[in-house]
Amino acid sequence: MIRKLISLMVILSLLLFAGCGSKTDEQNKPKTETQSTAESQNSSNNQAQNSQSETSNSNDKISVTQGTTNSAKLPKEYPSDKFPIYDGSFISTVTELDGSYVLTAFSKDDVKKVIAFYNKVLEGAKVQMDTKTDESLTSFGTKSGYTYNLDVGKSSEMEGYQTIITISLQPQK
Repeated sequence: MIRKLISLMVILSLLLFAGCGSKTDEQNKPKTETQSTAESQNSSNNQAQNSQSETSNSNDKISVTQGTTNSAKLPKEYPSDKFPIYDGSFISTVTELDGSYVLTAFSKDDVKKVIAFYNKVLEGAKVQMDTKTDESLTSFGTKSGYTYNLDVGKSSEMEGYQTIITISLQPQK
């Protein structure tokens, strides 16, 4: 069952990031409150809100939330006290599957500042693999009842944001 969950989360992550390679100004910048009236009327009503989809079969329920205009909302059950999101980040996507989470966020702050924050968050973690450079952090291990994979690095994917944060959590069984 755990292999199925991990495989499904990896596939969802790959599908999620497959669309990140396109480079158009409209796609790369979040819309702001100062968007023109004509531009607002041309966009669909659903674009004014975050998109959310849920899929389920007899045993599993998967929920995907994508921030289109505003930051995506974290599920109520997300362990924000154990794996907080860097303050002021734009949460691009959140995927939830039976207590497991994959999320992507972007920060306007320098990558070194965000890495320092997550180094403090990971204090006390049982680290299985850790790769650090001046401009990136990749860590895999266990902490507070979760197996985690955390990536922080420079990014130019979203206009105005210079750091990407990816967090993957699976509850330990």
